[in-house]
Order: sequence, then structure tokens, then C-alpha cells
Amino acid sequence: MKNFLLLTIIIPFISFSQDFKDEDYIYLKRHEHIAVDLAGNKFNISKNISEKAEFLTARKLFFANETMSYDSFTKIEDIDAYTLIPATGKKIPVDYIETKREFDNGIFYSDQESKTFTFPAVTKGAITNLSYKEIVSDPHFMGMFRFGTYVPTKEAQLSIEFPKNVNIGYIDFNTEKINLQFDKKDLGEKYLYTWSVENVDGFQGEDKSESALYYLPHIIVYIKSYELDGTTHTVLNDVSDLYKWYTTLVEQIDHSSSEKVYAIADNITSKLKTKREKAQAIFDWVQGNITYVAFEDGLGGFVPRSAASVCDKRYGDCKDMANLLFEMLNHAGIEAYRTWIGTRDRQYSYHQVPTPIVDNHMITTAIIDNDTIFLDATDSYIPFGMPSSFTQTKEALIGIDKDNYKIITVPAQPAQKSVTRVNSLMNLDGETLKVTETRDLSGYDKVEFVSKYTFAKGDTSFEEFLNTTLALGNNKTNYTNITQDNFDNKEAPLKISYDLNINNYAKTIGDKIYLNLNIDKTLSNSNVDLQTRKYSKKIDHKFKKIFNTEFQLPAGYKVSDLPEPSTYDHEDYSFNISYKQEDGKVIQEKTLIINTLSIENDNFGSWNEFIKSLIKAYKKSIIIEKI
Repeated sequence: MKNFLLLTIIIPFISFSQDFKDEDYIYLKRHEHIAVDLAGNKFNISKNISEKAEFLTARKLFFANETMSYDSFTKIEDIDAYTLIPATGKKIPVDYIETKREFDNGIFYSDQESKTFTFPAVTKGAITNLSYKEIVSDPHFMGMFRFGTYVPTKEAQLSIEFPKNVNIGYIDFNTEKINLQFDKKDLGEKYLYTWSVENVDGFQGEDKSESALYYLPHIIVYIKSYELDGTTHTVLNDVSDLYKWYTTLVEQIDHSSSEKVYAIADNITSKLKTKREKAQAIFDWVQGNITYVAFEDGLGGFVPRSAASVCDKRYGDCKDMANLLFEMLNHAGIEAYRTWIGTRDRQYSYHQVPTPIVDNHMITTAIIDNDTIFLDATDSYIPFGMPSSFTQTKEALIGIDKDNYKIITVPAQPAQKSVTRVNSLMNLDGETLKVTETRDLSGYDKVEFVSKYTFAKGDTSFEEFLNTTLALGNNKTNYTNITQDNFDNKEAPLKISYDLNINNYAKTIGDKIYLNLNIDKTLSNSNVDLQTRKYSKKIDHKFKKIFNTEFQLPAGYKVSDLPEPSTYDHEDYSFNISYKQEDGKVIQEKTLIINTLSIENDNFGSWNEFIKSLIKAYKKSIIIEKI
């Protein structure tokens, strides 16, 4: 799907101040003026954009590099860029602007292009100036304006001028902490709306936070409707208008050579009986045989390519794969629908923001035995029946037919669907702890592990990956006899087995040995800094971890002391750790549950109490002594 927001910021932080003397680089102004004209029923929309920035030091001269991205829905004209040196009054223009296609390797095509250049002669005190015009060719793409960005802004302003027979909608987000001013002027035949703010601080990163759109002060402006000859014509007045436009795009899908697709579907399902079996087989085939590639091509960024073409080329983007699933499933007699959806990076609701900016993804929804199943074949490792983790809690716009749709929220998957079971057998050899351990990972726990290793395996061995990912024991932990099963079987838990030698782990004092059985300290580094943390802590998925550890007492030793049980109960996070002695062994049972996708600010205190209690429990050791 279309990527509407090109942000260099990944993780946000916001505060507001009027003193930027300690900064390296600031925006003196960021202005955008939108001019909307209507000739008959055709819109002419342009944006005049201007930016002025100052280098307060010479420490971050990389800000001299500038990139402007656009595609066939937009065109950039009249670029004027130069550097002003205040000390001399010298104005040095940019003399070379490179235009390049962002993604075109001869196989995959995208119309996404960029204009890039470097402001010349930047040094401390230099002021850069940039202005250009952006022509918007489709009234559905008015975009958004950010009042804040990754560096401080002295003055930010958005204005829109439009005829009185045009009805403009707008909604602002995260502006509670800035002094945003709104002005409306009557210009006779037109209105002029202006939003302005001064002294907005820059945004800095926070670990594990939601995307920038959850915190960045911004505004979305869109055309709701217009009147012509006494008749009101809607554009994006509500979600039904958005869906109506989406259906016009779906109608442009090329259905030629569909017999190829149907033949593949028949071959996949010929020996299967139930609809669920057939649906899973089709999903697995698309997931395993079609390579996901995210690329754009004007309307091609919205109109799925033909299912036959995707099958022939064996690649496609999210909408291509969703459409292929739609065609195959319906051919097999399974009720299925094309579905538009935003990922968790988008905070918007279809009812709140009825524009294409609300969604950036496409999936397929199947209905089997009254069970609604969200299918996303772009996630190569997700098992049939589970939605991709990044669509949990998001509204899905399900296209029933040309005139009807449903909006259903994708449920957050319970912790019981993402379980890691760890069974450990331990014994001592001097002060070296020897461990034979097996891990069974299911659900999103498995998906996350397999995804990370698949990405990293070109640069690291499996042993190195385990050592850095699991972080068991201490920095002297060695892995041997590593095996893994069901790596490619999405329906079965991933099983990993290995032996560990953890040197210098046990502590001997006199006749007593102190041994900590908690070699896995999950979440021990998850405390929230209450002094600096500004925004909620994002959790990718709910999960449950179950540990069973058996420590074989050495010959000639007995248990001197076992820790008391440790527990923490909260509806969103909890743990329980207990110890017992049985048949010459010490058995530890440990359960850890995270039952939320976000730790909100109001819960930082209890979350820290939870982590503090967990760390305290992790530090407890058993004590054994010679008989």
C-alpha cells in the first residue's frame, strides 16, 4: 500500500521550550500553503513549501543533505535552494539537484522518485533556504503537516485557501502541549484557514515506544465535499466515501488469465475436504511461493496487480498477495474479502480520519464456520489463523461488495497463543554449571525468533545468535550440541535444544555452595526511567513463558536453604516462582505472563514495581552444603 508519511524519525520524544541556544541546528521556519481550486468537477491543488534553517554549531553539518520524495500523484516544481552566510551576506545557490528513482532494479518497479542535493558552504552560522511547489494530482491525497520534527522549530505554519463551495475537513493530533493558533479569514469567494505555532522542541528517541504519529503534533487536512450546480458531491466526507473510492480501484484489477490461478488453487486443494484445510493450504502456498516486495507505482500503489501476473512473477506487494488470496479462496468456495488496514504505526480510526492516510496495508479476511480469520501472507512465518502482530487492535475495512463493507477490529492475541516452554536439567562440576535445555516456542514468540535469525544468519552462527538473543548465565556461557526442529513448520512449536557450560557460576563459601537457578532473566532490563520517560512503552505481543528447572544435587550435598515463593499479580503482568526438593533434586517452577500491548504512563509505577520484584526474585539462590 501507499506510504503517505516519509519520516526520518523512528521513535519520538517531545518537550517544549523557547530557548534553543544549546542546539546544533534548528528550523527558523517551516511553512506550507495549500491552494485548492475547482474548475467544474476537477480539482487543481498545489502546495507552496518553504523552509529556513540555521546551523548554530558546526557539529551536525550532515543536515545540509536534503531529499524531497514524490511519485506520480505529485510533482515538484520551482525549486529554489541556497545557503546564506550572514557574516558576509553572501548567498550561495545550490547548483546541482539529482533526480533518481528510489526503487528500480529492472525486475521491481516503483514510481517513487526523489530530488536530492546538498546545501553548499554550510558552517556555523549558515542559514539554508528552500522553497518549492508540489502539485497534487488527486484530491484524495492532501497529506498531513507536522508542526514538530526531529530538530527544534521556531515557527511552523500551515495554511489552506479554498473556494467556498468546497467543504474542508481537518483533525489535529497531539497538539495539547503546543500553543497552536487557528485563524479563519473570509476572502470573498474563498476561505483561508491558517494554523501556526512557535517554539516547538525537537524530537529525540525513546526505546520501545509507539511510532512518531502517536506523539508528533500534526494535522490532517482533507476535502470532504463540494457543491456544483446545486448538487453536493462527496469526496471524503466519511468512511463510505473512502470505501467507494477504493472500490473504483478494485474495479481496475486485471482479471485476464485467471484460469492459471484457479488451476493452482485446484491443485493445492484437490485432496482436501474441509474449508479450513483448503484455506490453510492456499494461505501456506501464497506465503511460501510469493515473495513479498514493498513497492509503489502510482495507482499501482493502490490497485492490486492481476492474480495471474503475481503467480507468474512469484512476487508482489501486500495488496497483490491479498488479492491473490482473495481469488484463490473464493474459487475454492471459501468466503473471503479484500481488506484494507493500517498497521500499529498508524493511530487513526476510519471513522475519525476517512482518508487513505489511515491505512498502509492490505490483507484478506476469510469467514469459515462463522470464524473470522485475518490472513496476511506478507508475514512469512505467521501460522494460519493468527493475524500479523503489527495489525493487532487495528480496524480492518472489509470490502463485502461494491456497496457494502464492514469495519472490524483485529483482536489482540492472548498470551496463551504465544508461549515459550523451557525445560532445564542442571548439575554442577566444580563451579561450572552444566545445563541441558530445551525451548519450545509458539505463536509470535516463534515468529519473532525465526524472523530475527533469518535476518541475522548471514552474519552470525546459530550459536552466536543464541548467545546474544537468550543471554543466559553470564558472559562465559558456552553452547554445544545445538539442534532445532520445526524451524520451517509454522504449525508446530519451534524446538531448540542445546547444552550449556557456564564457567565460574556457582559461589563456594566454606562448606556451602550458593547457586542461582535463574540463568534466564527475561525483562530484567525493562525498568522505566520515571525521570526521563515521556511516552508509553510498546510491547509487540502478549506472551507467556513457562520454566521448569531441575537441579541434581551433587553427591555428598544436601539442601541448606530454598528461597520462599515469589509472586507479583497484576492484570497486565505477573510472575510466579517457586522451589521444592524432590528425589535428590531441587525443582524450580517459574511462570511469567505479559498480558498487554502497552505500558501506559499511569502504569509506569506498577510496572517498575513488577520489574523490581522480578529482579529481586531473580537474585535469589539456593544454598547447598556438604553432608
